[in-house]
Order: sequence, then C-alpha cells, then structure tokens
Amino acid sequence: MKGFAKKNQYMVMLLAFLAILLVFFTATKGKLLWTPGTWKSIVMQFPEYGLMTLGVMFCFIIGKIDMSFVALGDFASIMAVRFMGSHLTEESTRGETIRVMIIALLIAMAIAVVGGVINGVLIAYLNIPPVMATIAMQLVWLGLSTALTQGYAVTGVPSLYTEIGHGTLFGFVPVVLVLFIVVFLICAFLLKFTTYGEKLYMVGSNEKAARFSGINTRGMIIKTFILADVLATLGCMVMVSSNNSAKADYGTSYVMQVILILVLAGVLPDGGMGKIFNVLLAIVTLQIISTCVNMFSQLNIYYSNMIWGGLLILVLIMGTRLGNAGGR
Repeated sequence: MKGFAKKNQYMVMLLAFLAILLVFFTATKGKLLWTPGTWKSIVMQFPEYGLMTLGVMFCFIIGKIDMSFVALGDFASIMAVRFMGSHLTEESTRGETIRVMIIALLIAMAIAVVGGVINGVLIAYLNIPPVMATIAMQLVWLGLSTALTQGYAVTGVPSLYTEIGHGTLFGFVPVVLVLFIVVFLICAFLLKFTTYGEKLYMVGSNEKAARFSGINTRGMIIKTFILADVLATLGCMVMVSSNNSAKADYGTSYVMQVILILVLAGVLPDGGMGKIFNVLLAIVTLQIISTCVNMFSQLNIYYSNMIWGGLLILVLIMGTRLGNAGGR
C-alpha cells in the first residue's frame, strides 16, 4: 500500500479529497445529494468541459498550453449552427436533418484542425511561447465570432441535435455521458498503447533529447494541438446541443476550469507527466463541488469559483511537495 501511495500520490490525494467532500455534503445535504436527479444532473453537465479537458491534457503532457480552445470551439460551433440553420427547414425530413448535422459537425472539426495547425506552427516553427501564441489566437477567434454574430446567440439548431445534450439511452443513461466515455477510452488507449503516447511523454519530459533521439518533435506538437482542438470543439458542439444555440462567449469560464482540473489531477504544463484516470477523478470532483454548492440557498453559483481558486492554490502548494506526479 505504501508503494502504491508513493507511486500514485495525486490519485490518493484526489480520492481522499473526494471522500471528504462526499462525507461533508452527505452530512449537510444528504437528502438532496443521494437522489437520482442530482447524479443525473452531475453526469449530464461535466461531459462538455470534460471533453475539453481531455484535449488540453495532451498539450500539458507534451509541455505546452492552449488558451484558445474555447474561442476556437465557439467559432467552429457558430459556423456549424449557421450551416444547419441555412440548410434545414421545418419540412426537412429526419434523413435530411441527419445528413446536414453530420456535414455541420465535419465543418466544425475541419475548423478545429485548422486552428490546431495554426497553433502548432506558431509554437513549433516560429518558436512563439505557447501562452502568448494561443492567447493571440484566442483573441482572433473571439473577434471573428463576435464580428459574425454581433455578439448575439446563433439559433437554428434542429430539435434532433438538441437530443444529444438532453437525451438518454435506455431511458436513464445520458447520451453525452456515453460520448464522453467513448472519447475517454480512446484517449486512454492513445496514451497507454500507441507509439504516439510514448513519444508524447518523451517530448514532454525533454524536447531536446527527444529530437536528438529521432522523434519529429515539431510534427508531434502540431499533431497534439490538432487533437486537443478537435476534442475541445467536440465539447463545444455538445454545449450547443445543451444550450440550443451557439455564441461567441459560451464556455469562457471553462478555460481556467480546465487548467484547474489538470493541475488538480497532476497533469502539469511542465510536461511529461500525468495520468488520465486522475483527470477523470478531478473532473467528477469539481462537478460535485459545483452541484452541491447550488444546494445551499444562502450561497450562489459564484462561490464555486472562489472554492476552485482556493483549491487551485492548495493543490499547487501540495504539488511542490509531491515528488512524483505519476506516469500514465
């Protein structure tokens, strides 16, 4: 047990913190916490930013950071919703609607790929610091989205598409949860059982040594940003199905929330470290905090931000004392 705890310090910390949270909220709001409705709300809310977190996780492991993923995803989702709105009418058949939805999703993914390539080229070839490069692109995508929409929400999402964000399988399993689990398993497979995962940790640990060992580090960086932005855009498309619209500033709070989750999970932007299971634990932990804070009538939702900020400071302090964040 001591060996396991030493090797998985962040996991132990997360499990202990989650246990403390559950005990506290059970003692104070147990009747509300342990109801099917509460847990259904929890599992339906975290997949959209959970997908974004999985994407940015790859950037952190390779030793980079992406601050533009929400703005890029918002722009891509705006273009997808505009396409759906212009190609569908009330008379459109179910088959036509599905075809337009697929094309709209492909448009969003194509924009995400372009955004990932731009980020990767700025960082890998032009040697611009990742924070500065992606903040600049964040402003570019936000400016484009605002100019196209004048700051208004874009509607025209077909009801069939909104079922993704609100629908269930077999009457009780949320569709978005199934989507998140599928993507999570794919990401875990990439990290653990592919040469891409091996190279990702090597480049993150020591980019110069990885380059001298024959790894195309520039190509790895570009591939990683493409993957990250595709997953983040997928999360934004889930957000569209939940909100029934797209907007230039949807999900802006997710940028810092995703960073908090990754730091809490021990996936640090220094690179070369982090376990995907810890990321899952951190995602669930923060969603439980967010949901349970709303149960206290004397508090409002903004107290969650205060708690998250304090938690981030605490984790950073503890992180300096943890010798090993874990491998994969």
